[in-house]
Order: sequence, then C-alpha cells, then structure tokens
Amino acid sequence: MKAKDKLIETARKRFELAQSRESQDRTARLDDLRFSVLLEQWPQDMKNRRENDPNGARPCLVVDKTNQYVRQIVNDIRQNRPSIKVRPVNDDADEDVAQVIEGLTRHIEDKSRADMAYDYAAESAVRCGIGYFRIRTDYVNSDAFEQEIIIERVTDIMSVYLDPESVEPDGSDAKWGFVITSMTKDEFEDAYPNADPIDFQTDKDLNWFGEEKVVVAEYFYLQQQPANMLFLEDGTTQIEADYWEAVKAGAPKLNILKTRPTKKTVCKWVKMNGKEALEEERVFPARYIPIIPVIGNEGFVDGKRILTGIIRSAKDAQRLYNFTRSAFTEAVALAPKAPYIAAAGQIEEFPEWADANSKNYSVLRYKPVSVGGTVVGAPQRQPFAGVPAGLAQDMEIAEHDIQSAIGMFKASLGQESNEKSGRAILARQKEGDTSTFHFADNLARSIAHCGRIIVEMIPKVYDTERVVRIIGADGTPDHARINPEQDQAMVEEPGADGAVGKIYNLGVGTYDVTVTVGPSYNTRRMEAADAMTQILNGNPNLMQIIGDLYFKSMDMPFSDEIAQRMKKMLPPPLQEQEQGAQPELPPQVMAQMQQMQQTVQQLDHVIQQQTQEIEQLRFEQKAKVIESQAKITEAKVHQEAELARALADVEIAKANAVDPGRLEAAEIILSQLMAVIQAQQQPMPPAQPMPPAQPMPLPVPPDDIQMPDIPPSM
Repeated sequence: MKAKDKLIETARKRFELAQSRESQDRTARLDDLRFSVLLEQWPQDMKNRRENDPNGARPCLVVDKTNQYVRQIVNDIRQNRPSIKVRPVNDDADEDVAQVIEGLTRHIEDKSRADMAYDYAAESAVRCGIGYFRIRTDYVNSDAFEQEIIIERVTDIMSVYLDPESVEPDGSDAKWGFVITSMTKDEFEDAYPNADPIDFQTDKDLNWFGEEKVVVAEYFYLQQQPANMLFLEDGTTQIEADYWEAVKAGAPKLNILKTRPTKKTVCKWVKMNGKEALEEERVFPARYIPIIPVIGNEGFVDGKRILTGIIRSAKDAQRLYNFTRSAFTEAVALAPKAPYIAAAGQIEEFPEWADANSKNYSVLRYKPVSVGGTVVGAPQRQPFAGVPAGLAQDMEIAEHDIQSAIGMFKASLGQESNEKSGRAILARQKEGDTSTFHFADNLARSIAHCGRIIVEMIPKVYDTERVVRIIGADGTPDHARINPEQDQAMVEEPGADGAVGKIYNLGVGTYDVTVTVGPSYNTRRMEAADAMTQILNGNPNLMQIIGDLYFKSMDMPFSDEIAQRMKKMLPPPLQEQEQGAQPELPPQVMAQMQQMQQTVQQLDHVIQQQTQEIEQLRFEQKAKVIESQAKITEAKVHQEAELARALADVEIAKANAVDPGRLEAAEIILSQLMAVIQAQQQPMPPAQPMPPAQPMPLPVPPDDIQMPDIPPSM
C-alpha cells in the first residue's frame, strides 16, 4: 500500500472513531444550541398536538429565561479577558526577549482579532459545553514569502472532530484532529480541477451541508520520529539533526558530551477528500494540534467524559415556565369568552349573538319571552372566574428553578432582591460569579495553551531578519528588530545617530507562558481616574502632586496634552525625568555636547595608546628583573663556592697545625665571606628595576697564606 493511500485510510478510521464516540454528545450539544439559539424549547410532538387541537389551536409560548444568564457570563468574560504573559525559563533566555515575544503575541492577537475567537469559543462552552478556536499560518501578502501567525475562530463547533482520547481541558494531549468544511461543486472544481468531488464523510452526521456541497477535511496528526538527543559542552541539549543544521548555517561547533535516543514530535497537516490528498502534506511549526477547545462543565461517568453548558440542566425548568406561561395566557384569553345565559327563544332570531363575546356591538337585540306568565329578564353574561392563583405561583417557582439550575440569581443580574445592605448584595453577586467562574478559568487555560503554541511557532515562522510590530501592555504599538542568525538572545548595536539599538533572536532560550485574568488596561485606567477623582474631591491640594497622572488616566480629548503641562508644573522635587527619557536641549547645548563627545573619543584613543605603551614597559621591566635575578643567583653560587673553599682551607690548616696567625687570618676571611653572602640574601622590591648584578669582590687573603685547591668531590 502506498504511503498516501495508507494516510487516507488511517485518517478515515480515526474520523469514524471520533464519530462513533461522540455521536450522543453531538446530538445533545446540537439540541442545546437549538434550545438556546433557535428557541426550539417545546417538544415537537407536544407542540404538534397543541397547534392541531380540534377545539382550536392552543398557545405554545416561548418566554426564554436562559439567554440572560448566557449573556451575563459571556460579557463578564469579555470585561476580564485573559492576557498572555511570557517569562524566561533557562539561562539562555533574556527578559527583554520575553517582552518582545509577549508584544509580538499581542500583535498577533490584535491583527487576528483573536478576541472574537476567544469570545465565541467561550459562548459555545457556556451554551453547550465546548467551543473551539484554531491557529494557522498564512503569507503576509500575496507577493511575499514571509509568513505570519493567525488565530482564527471556529463558528461551527460541529465541524471539529478532536481525538476522543484527549482529556486535558485545553486539548494539549490530543494526537490528531479534523476540521470539516464544505464547498460548492463549482468552488471545488475551480480549486482542485484534477480531483474527484468525493465527500470526506462516512456517516449521516455530515448531511447538514446539503447534497450540493462537497465535504473536505483538514487533517492534523502528530508523528513520533526517532532522533538522537545531544548534550553539549555549554550545558544545552539539542536534537542531532537540528544541531548539525545549525552548524552548517554558521553556528559554533561545540563538543558533544553525551547522546541518547529520543523521539521528536512533529505535527503534520494535509487537506483531503474521501479519496485523495488535495494538497501536499506539510509540517506545522509546533508540537501540538493547533485546534484548541474551550470547555464548560466537565464530568466523567463510567470512564466517559461528559461536557455540558448551563442550558442542559435548565431545560426542564424552562419548559415548565413556558407551559405555565402558556396556560396563564390561555386562561386570560378566555376572559372575554364567558358565556351568556339566555332563555329559549330570546336570541335565536338575532345572529349577532353568535360572536357577541368576540366583537364589540353597540346594541344587542333580544326577544322578550315569558315563562309561566312571568317575563324573563334580558340575557346575562356569567362573571369570569379569574386566572387560577396556582399558575402565577408555578411561574415564580419555575423561574427560581432556572436560577438554581444555572447557579445565578437575580442579584447577579443587577436586580433588587431581599438583600438591603451593600455587603449582602455584594455577597449574593459574588455567589453567582463564583458558581460560574470555571467558565472563565477554562478559557484562561485554553488561551495559555494557545500562547505556548505561539511561542513555539514564533522562531520557526519569523525565521528571517526583519522588523516586527509589537504591542505593549497598555496597547502602545512599537517595533523590534529580529535576527534569527545571531548567537545571543539580544545584541546591542550602536546606530548612525549614536543611539544604541537592540537586535533580538527569538529562538535562543526557553520561555514559558502564564495567563492573567482581569480588566483590560483601558478599564483599569478608567477605574484609576474614578478613584483619583474621589481622592481629589476630599483633598484638592493633591492636584499639584498627582495632576499629571490624573489627566493622563482620563479618556477625553487633549488629556495627554494637559497631563504634559501639569507635569511641568510639578514641584521641583518631583521634576524628575522618566527613566530612559531625555530632556529637550537647545541647539547650542547639543553642539557643545557633540564636541565634548568627540573630545572624549579622542581622549579614549590616547588612553588606549598609553595603556599599550605602559603594558610594553611593564613587560620590558619584568624581563630586566628576571635577568637581574638570574645574575644575582649566579653570583651567589660563585660566592658559596668560594666560601666552601675557605672552610676547607681552615680545616686543612687546623689539621696541619699551622701558625695561629695564619689560622686567624683565614677565619677573618671566612667571616667576611659569610657577611657578603648574608647581604646578598636580603629580598629586593620586585616592582623596581635593578641594575645588572655584579659579583661582589672577595677579600684577598694575605700573600703568605696559600689557599689549597679544593678537590671536586667536596
């Protein structure tokens, strides 16, 4: 079997597995969506019976109470969107590079409008238990080779089939996945003229696309490739193939200390129909399946994973409310239809009585009749019995049941309840927020996984030297220059204007991702403005100290200009420039500073030359000192030899019983030699140069003393 045929067969088997494992869950999710989005809240058989009642159609009202809670949860998430934070992990990583990667990630989110993808996935999780968004790459424009990363929303959750063995909330353990899309036959033939329009479907679950559509699938799967892991002399580890590729590209060749077998995870992508691959198989630049789920309520029953939203548990209570509300409406609608009581023969001749309870006639005629000789009075309408009190009570109970099933009560929606104190109201609101906090927390986990995938993709996608756009935490745009070829994570390089620029290699070092959940920067800025307004109302004198910050936090025209002017009016102790900011200087001062810089550069050059000369002199001086010490040592050896000869003469003289005068003269010579040697052994300062050492003259013995030769053996 060919490799491509095996790939198609494996993909179809996995797709059938996902269909069979998720069939019931998908049916339940689709019903949740129809219930909350299409408001199909009446069972179809009951609705048919009521609408086709022989006595007249009966109302089937839908007074939805569930979507207000969906909107409350989703809009709370929108006000406190999770944000991706990048942190360095190992020694090779750099804090500045982490900030650049974080800013580039914000740019990717901003350009992709990732907030739409996050919000829609979260809303799907709230409604039916799961939503998705995905990551892909695309060329910057039609005539470029550079690519960029895109975060894309998945509008149809039923089009995603993820590995059913995956149990992690963020889908990080998924081994494969499918995204199913449909194309018209004309679109398919234009895009793939040489392919057969055969659907990639094996079950009726995909029939919602229609008969005039062709179903195609994007298939992602992970492949474990055998490889060797290298432990290098600098303490880092690297896959052998990647190491030699880097060396070939110019990276330094390091000694390999250890090796071990391992497996390299590769994510692959292919687009196919039911018969063949429509596009060439490609490697996706990450180790994860780039389809990210966002889950709602999660539970495991008999080893099976169950995902639900807030709708499923509130369905029965909502249906009860609809039924009770319809019965109440039906009872109220019958009020003008109360029957008339009339004697036989009073109204038969007048046809207007047939619809008198539904039309407003100015005059109703009747025929007086007598019964037993007594004239019967005019026809009378029976009084309306009123709506049963139990219906109104049932509606209230049903609404409370909906709140209990969801875990949110009236106070969570801003409505007044029995609580009177502010603390009690906040406690009830917090109770509702706590009961639904897991939806926001699950979204944060998924966004964190998205951040890890993006951080892994960035060095592989942005693999050429370029200037990229980054966005700060406050939304301020900036630019950073990246160079994947440099060895260090960050290199400082002086520019033409003298300013020091930074160049980053985003592939050096290891970085991790965390997520923070809270109000956006603009929201926090407005909250700060409100807080400072209250503070200034209590103490207006603080305007002289915090006036610049107060106006800077306000969202109004000219607020930044006012803040700059207020900053110039601050007291002298506070007139400090922000770190990294340079004051504006007059042109004359700038010219003087440039001259001073040139002078400093010239002085630096002179200092370097003098330093070299000093080092040369120190080297020469050290050589002279070594030469002097050698000569001193030589003289010392010579003098010690002379001393030995003198000692020998003394001993010989004693042995031969020479004249005491001659012996005394020899001892004098010996003592003089000892004094000379002791003087030679005194330490000399090593830092001062010494003249060449000359051996000191030895005392000359008297002429009448014959110094015998000392044999070599002595």
